[in-house]
Amino acid sequence: MNGELRVLFPQIKTKNTFVFETKLFSPEDKLIMAPMQNLTGYLFRNAYNKLFPNIIDKAITPFISITHGSNCFSKRKFRDVLKEHNTSKMEIIPQVLGNDINAMIEIAEALFSLGYKEMNLNLGCPFERTLKKDRGAGLLSDTKRIENIIEGVINKIPINLSLKLRLGVEEKDDIYRLIPIINYYPIKNIIIHPRLAIDKYESKVNLDCFEDVISKVNKRVVYNGDIFSKEDFNNLKLRFPTINDWMIGRGLLNNPLLPFEIRSNEYFQKEEGVLALHAELLKTAKSVNKMKEYWSYFSKGLNIEEDKLSIIYTCTTLEELDKEVRNIIRDMTKV
Repeated sequence: MNGELRVLFPQIKTKNTFVFETKLFSPEDKLIMAPMQNLTGYLFRNAYNKLFPNIIDKAITPFISITHGSNCFSKRKFRDVLKEHNTSKMEIIPQVLGNDINAMIEIAEALFSLGYKEMNLNLGCPFERTLKKDRGAGLLSDTKRIENIIEGVINKIPINLSLKLRLGVEEKDDIYRLIPIINYYPIKNIIIHPRLAIDKYESKVNLDCFEDVISKVNKRVVYNGDIFSKEDFNNLKLRFPTINDWMIGRGLLNNPLLPFEIRSNEYFQKEEGVLALHAELLKTAKSVNKMKEYWSYFSKGLNIEEDKLSIIYTCTTLEELDKEVRNIIRDMTKV
């Protein structure tokens, strides 16, 4: 590709065409980019939307950390959600992580001043450091504290509040205790990742529990978890026909063209699409390690062998990494 943007829309594979199963994605369905800390910030969102406009409907941002003390507006703290940084046309929903009511109100007011209409509270982050500080999914075992936070915030902020949560910390009883609170307060929507915090991303998603929970809540529900293929999406859509909001995280990074496959009946050339996104990300990349992290995901979708991936990991400069990536893709696409 020699650095130029060849793929504004992925090219249809005309030889050895693979026919996908019937498209189940409907005009009512929405695709949402999941928040992945240090990966799906504004530089990635802008690059993705520039190459693939109107494919992702909205994005939840990586979290803004709620700290004790002042959380008033500062360009450093809010840089990921500054309007001048976000050139994509997808709707952006800022996310916050923490448990301090007054600080959350301050952040909501700052977001309102930036023109935002919704703030998402992270009750789903499963990592140990977050759990120990009673943040993210660590709050799920303390139903009363969550209720106090929602009650203390929801009528004092000038924007809507939504929640992103897991089923619980160690047991799914956590989410069942939370259902009456979700139903009582004017929460805009809830994003459910149907795993426990202790599961991280290892176990299977608990679709039986998800099905039971959505039958009991009166809010709009977003499904999140393990959508890695068009088949995954179609299976979920068949099982949950009332769900119209679908969040994709690791599946999107593994295969940036997955949203196209979900939306259509066509096969898209992944190598060209990923290389185009790689080239766009390089324009603003400041760290070779960040690009290596992206390629730890891209490589899975492209089925790049471990020995070739190790070559990328040994690169010490962006120029060297770009050269090796292009060599690998060239070898993969040789006829």
